[in-house]
Amino acid sequence: MSFLPALFLLAAAAQGEHVAIQASDIDRSATFYHEAFGLEPIKTPLTNRRWFDLGHGFALHILDGRTAPKPSNINEHLAIHVDDLATVTAWLDAHRRPWTDLAGKARTMQTRFDGVRQIYTQDPDGYWLEVSDSRGVAAK
Repeated sequence: MSFLPALFLLAAAAQGEHVAIQASDIDRSATFYHEAFGLEPIKTPLTNRRWFDLGHGFALHILDGRTAPKPSNINEHLAIHVDDLATVTAWLDAHRRPWTDLAGKARTMQTRFDGVRQIYTQDPDGYWLEVSDSRGVAAK
């Protein structure tokens, strides 16, 4: 069982924390998170780490050393908010990376109960990502 969701919630509540994932190729993963989602790198003196700003003092740390595939369970995922989901899906399409709705329907964007659009995709190591934007949310 992965502790990623619990860590994500604890870190988000603490403001100024991080979540860490382990990658088989940190440069490949860093390129993916930067190009697909526009995450900005944070400088680190450590050569076996890549850090990215997730906003609100929260960071993604990519660690090296993954040697086994990540078990595939969509219920264990990292949630990322982007400015424009269509830009992300265009990047995923251009790089032939699959994306779905929660039910697994290919190339289908869903709208949550609160009007937020979202998709699901996996990073190069198989971590599930829920990617959302707030376009379509009714004005309050």
